[in-house]
Amino acid sequence: MAREATGQHRFRPSGEPDPVLVSVAAYSAHADAYEERYAPKMWNQVQRFARSLPVPAAILDAGCGPGRDLVRFRALGHVPRGVELNPDFAAKAAAHAPVSCADLRGVGSLFPAESFDGIWACSSLVHLTDLEVADVLCQFAQLLRPGGKLYACVNSVGRTGWLDEEDGRRWYTVWEANAFAQTVSDAGFCVKSVDPGAVVEIWASR
Repeated sequence: MAREATGQHRFRPSGEPDPVLVSVAAYSAHADAYEERYAPKMWNQVQRFARSLPVPAAILDAGCGPGRDLVRFRALGHVPRGVELNPDFAAKAAAHAPVSCADLRGVGSLFPAESFDGIWACSSLVHLTDLEVADVLCQFAQLLRPGGKLYACVNSVGRTGWLDEEDGRRWYTVWEANAFAQTVSDAGFCVKSVDPGAVVEIWASR
């Protein structure tokens, strides 16, 4: 079941904090500054992904943040929809397209199977464990129509664990490029391209 961004699931049954919810909540303290900082980024990737789809295509922006790419996909002729766990970001994004304020770990319960032509997961899996990422990718595969496209990127520099940043404390899972590509493939995707770097980018299709 999808978990709404109310904070009521902040702790696991063991009493330990849920790294995903703690990490996502940290963005609220500087939501406007985050939006401004990242506004110009990822334009080339958005265009590449948009061009790989028929127009108009139904695109799920999985972890849409404050809505930057929802605006871009609409401008390129597509029909985007967002999912975002942080309630402040979800409220901003809802000004641009329909947005579900929910946990990606339950994304498969939010929409019928084969609802989308494309799923865009831009840095939205970085706070999940490797097992959680694998499960979410399987849910993505169910939500995509046959031949549908997936873009996903994760961190490949640093170490897995908690990181104290200027704007908050967050958990990150760091991936080796081949391991992430294999995880995407195991979830039911055909990996078309792997772009390595500090962030490894995967372009795939169902």
